[in-house]
Amino acid sequence: MLKKIVILISIISLTLFLAGSGSGVLAISELEADQEEIQQERQVVQSKLSEAENELVKLVQQLEEVNRQLTNVNNAIEQNEAMIEEIQGKIKENERELQVLEEDMDLLQESIDLRVELLKDRASTYQRNGSNNASFLEVILGSESFGDFVSRLFMLSRIAQADNQFIEQLQSSQDELAETQGEYEETLLQLEDQLLILEILHEDIQEQKDNIVRLRNEVKANEAKQETLIKTLAEQDEQLSSKEAEIRNRIEEEVRRQEEARKEAERQAAEKAAQERAAQERAAASSTSSSNSPRPSTPPPPQTDDGWETFIATAYTAYCYGCSGITFTGIDLRANPDAKVIAVDPSVIPLGSYVEVKGYGVFLAADIGGAINGRKIDIFMPDRDDVIQFGIRTVQLRILD
Repeated sequence: MLKKIVILISIISLTLFLAGSGSGVLAISELEADQEEIQQERQVVQSKLSEAENELVKLVQQLEEVNRQLTNVNNAIEQNEAMIEEIQGKIKENERELQVLEEDMDLLQESIDLRVELLKDRASTYQRNGSNNASFLEVILGSESFGDFVSRLFMLSRIAQADNQFIEQLQSSQDELAETQGEYEETLLQLEDQLLILEILHEDIQEQKDNIVRLRNEVKANEAKQETLIKTLAEQDEQLSSKEAEIRNRIEEEVRRQEEARKEAERQAAEKAAQERAAQERAAASSTSSSNSPRPSTPPPPQTDDGWETFIATAYTAYCYGCSGITFTGIDLRANPDAKVIAVDPSVIPLGSYVEVKGYGVFLAADIGGAINGRKIDIFMPDRDDVIQFGIRTVQLRILD
């Protein structure tokens, strides 16, 4: 009877420890799920941050190109204004030349009028009758002698020759002045046409400048928005990083807590086992005096006639916190998610043995664990939800080889 009580107490203590360990596994799983969710959020934020930074680089390059265009337009405006100023100067100079030319033509006309009056006066001196309307023929016929006739004829010939020369000079001067005036007027028209073209070009360039300035302002505004977006995303990433670090610390703290709890449970179990063994020894010593039949010092494991034994079973995955995914015997569970593997206490179930877990199939004993001591197994499952759902169970197990 005493042996049954001791065995029952041991099983209850182990069950309570495993139940507490199972809640710890669940807490870690929840923390890992939160950590994974935060990591996914960080990936989204970092992706947006990268896109925003690339867009900012494009805007900076665009702004540099716009500033280059604006510089070129300003240079073109300066050159065009210089040309306009030069043409306006030429127009003023040409107008001054035309004014001088008109004054020269007026002086020439006055000189011509004066010489015409002089010719009239000379002709009248050779008229005997003093008539202003007398012809050259009357002057000749009015001679008194042949010598006077010859003298008058010679004088009239010289007057006519001088008149012809004057008329030719007058015509030449008038032609030169007219030609010069035409050239100045043509030049003036050309200059005015050039000035008109330059003024139209100036308006076009100024319009281009206004468009470029407007574009530059838009790019600057977009650049400011992009910088604000980058700052906001960076702050979000920093906040998520802090949350991730906090959860990571909580996971590490939970792992330490579970390890301490496991060690404390092992210590308590060892003390309880020692007390139970002492009690059994005392009971055995007491019964020795009244009976010669010896009794075993430790209770035999629960076992059925066909080799089935009772074990406490939990489950684990290859992606738990601190796991490498490779079993103690070298099986890569991440590369072989369908592997039928359990973790065992090698002092109870030898590594490399095949065991059958009733209701779950045949497994290879290929792994160990710090919390897998005595009659406990840990069943590998690829899906973490299945691990959480499995929890802690009592199973029937038998070793096949």
